[in-house]
Amino acid sequence: MSRANWGGRVLWATGIFTALAIAAGVWIIDSPAQQRLMRLDDNRIQGLQQLDRAVRNYHSSHDALPPDVATLAAQPEVDLALADPDGGPDFSYTPLDAGHYQLCARFVTRSTDGHRRFIDDAWAHPVGDHCFRRAAKDED
Repeated sequence: MSRANWGGRVLWATGIFTALAIAAGVWIIDSPAQQRLMRLDDNRIQGLQQLDRAVRNYHSSHDALPPDVATLAAQPEVDLALADPDGGPDFSYTPLDAGHYQLCARFVTRSTDGHRRFIDDAWAHPVGDHCFRRAAKDED
């Protein structure tokens, strides 16, 4: 085998290996578009967690759930982000009974998709509209 023929084979092997490495990297880390969608859902969860804390604080102060989001938002030093980060439907809050409520949002990825920064079963969600049943007190 001549040196030129050997060099050509090495060049081809290197090219194939590089292409496979790039394809594997994209497959492992998800596409930029998928990463953006997961970040948006992470932001939705953060917004719902903020709303959850505000409801719990209201309940702690008033010994009752707020009747609606407007009442909650009118509280001093409460700054709620109720709008979807990507223009979807706003987050919703619904009191269910004296100590329970639900928080809802629309998700574009499953909480198990990709490599999430947090994995908390309390905020696990499917794709689409999803509501989380929450308790005003931890012992519930």
